[in-house]
Amino acid sequence: MGSEPSSTSTDPKNGPIFFWREHGHEYGFLSQWYLSPFHAEDKSIVFQTAEQYMMYQKAVLFSDPETGAEILNTESPREQKALGRQVQNFDNEVWLENRERIVEDGSFYKFVNAVMEGEDLKQILLGTGDRELVEASPMDKIWGIGFEEKNAERQRARWGLNLLGKALMRARERIREEETK
Repeated sequence: MGSEPSSTSTDPKNGPIFFWREHGHEYGFLSQWYLSPFHAEDKSIVFQTAEQYMMYQKAVLFSDPETGAEILNTESPREQKALGRQVQNFDNEVWLENRERIVEDGSFYKFVNAVMEGEDLKQILLGTGDRELVEASPMDKIWGIGFEEKNAERQRARWGLNLLGKALMRARERIREEETK
């Protein structure tokens, strides 16, 4: 995926892009909860958000069609997340092996298979260049960094995994590769 971002940057045009909530922020479109209907390879299912895709795929992974159907039938990302925590037959080891791929795939589809006219999220994502994408959730050190944007740079050595940001950067690279084919 190209070069890794520098560990610190004071230049806002080249530094990390921080995001967290889906509303009220220039980069809210990067949020898993951002309303951006899309389909995956199976065009018969339209996912309203990347969160819905993630939780549905979690149910599929663990052979829980009932919870999967409930996830598809709710529009609230908060409820989808709660349902994802109720998936039957859950195996943490299997989840750890698959979660990043699932979120990367969902991010890829979100940006290339939009079903609504209007925002061209793919071009907006590509417009981020090679900047590091960072979920600045103060409450999540797995999918985010565990710090708000205002404290993030000073706390870089203590950041969480930022799995969502990394999945988005991999999806961005996949989109670039697809466009050069």
